[in-house]
Amino acid sequence: MQEITPELQPRWNAIILDVLKKLIAICEEHHITYYCCGGTAIGAIRHHGMIPWDDDIDVFMARPDYDRFLKICEETDLGNYELHTPYNTDNYFMYFSKLCRKGTTILERRDTPCTYGLFVDIFPLDGTAEDMEEALRLKRRFTKLQNRLAIISTRYTFWEWLRLLGDTYEWGRFCYKMRAFLGRKSYRRRLLAQLDSIAKRYTYGSTSHVVVYPGIYGDKEVYPLAWVSGPVKFPFEGLEVCLSGGYDAYLRHFFGDYMQLPPIEKRESHHYKEYFNMDAAEPIEVVMRKVGRQ
Repeated sequence: MQEITPELQPRWNAIILDVLKKLIAICEEHHITYYCCGGTAIGAIRHHGMIPWDDDIDVFMARPDYDRFLKICEETDLGNYELHTPYNTDNYFMYFSKLCRKGTTILERRDTPCTYGLFVDIFPLDGTAEDMEEALRLKRRFTKLQNRLAIISTRYTFWEWLRLLGDTYEWGRFCYKMRAFLGRKSYRRRLLAQLDSIAKRYTYGSTSHVVVYPGIYGDKEVYPLAWVSGPVKFPFEGLEVCLSGGYDAYLRHFFGDYMQLPPIEKRESHHYKEYFNMDAAEPIEVVMRKVGRQ
């Protein structure tokens, strides 16, 4: 695992801020609304930039804007940037997208042969059921399917695979990996179709609830559509970025008193960087050899 040291942090931040600047330019040119979310939103309000101990940038877009953003990136020459999605990148194990800087490399998981450049994460914000119990049921079902997508994206050695049989808790993982072994591409297409079916079941804005299905905060990812209003702008590392007008209710829902600094021992990145190179885009075969997986 590689560490983003204090010496490397300024350069790392400069690259992902450059990616954010490109994302904003695309959105402004095509009248697409984005909102900073999670820690990036806290950083905009509390620090007028990145949280000092953070190392990524997150935004979300309402489903209509998100789908249009993906289509524009697919049809446009992005120059020094490229968009990675589960639809265009082998072994991509997430149901959201990354706008990436070419000429750089990240491997996030040692057991998953999937690389891309330094990035900004882009999450779709979807409509969901009016009934909260149904909305939560859909979120939990989605999470199970997304976990299966992650499982079949991994590559185990023969002995790692066999060891799964020794732990009854891992039998499900063994079965899904066996299924993927017999037809990984077709099973992956089926999983993506199932994820799409859930995510797009309710038209955005047709009910009073929204959800970030691939979000990591479980049931909290379902919340009122009324919190998504605006946008309002905040300074952010020399840029102006958009937050939803309902940012206070949104952030308190997830983080409580978000203006209060956490204890010193918790001021650290929560993101796993198995390998990165800020100077070059390296072939996946080279990267996997460097981390001891080939």
